Amino acid sequence: MKVILLEPMENLGDVGDVVNVKPGYARNYLFPRGLAAPATPSNLKALEAKIRAQAKRAAERKAEAERLKEMLEPLTLKIKVKAGETKIYGSVTARDIARELEEQHGITIDPKRLQLARPIKELGAYEIVYKPHPEVPITLKVWVLNEEGRGVFIAEEGEAEA
Repeated sequence: MKVILLEPMENLGDVGDVVNVKPGYARNYLFPRGLAAPATPSNLKALEAKIRAQAKRAAERKAEAERLKEMLEPLTLKIKVKAGETKIYGSVTARDIARELEEQHGITIDPKRLQLARPIKELGAYEIVYKPHPEVPITLKVWVLNEEGRGVFIAEEGEAEA
């Protein structure tokens, strides 16, 4: 019996695959649990429409990520923190970066998608990758400065201190 998988199944296939299974397995296990549907012409048409809609949504999400990349990459985010000579009191986390980006530039991002290996604990310039879409990485320039607006780092222009 041919069925359309509605959930990924180990040893059978992924969502949307049309596979051949024994009728008893389909009737007694796959259909009652909502893991598959019969491969009828109407179900195949519905599956094709669903796949087209998903592809369209994926393209829209990628286009939105590209627009966000054009807005974010030229920006330099300056975060002022309490600090000693080079060490800061506390740390700057992904949530802090997202909050500062919203306060300074009015752009809201998901802090979970910021790829920050560990919180920032020193003054300086950092490049942090934000991935709103798997194919569109965005590099954010973040300067961590003390309360007076000074930080010890080498900027792109070659300045020793800002």
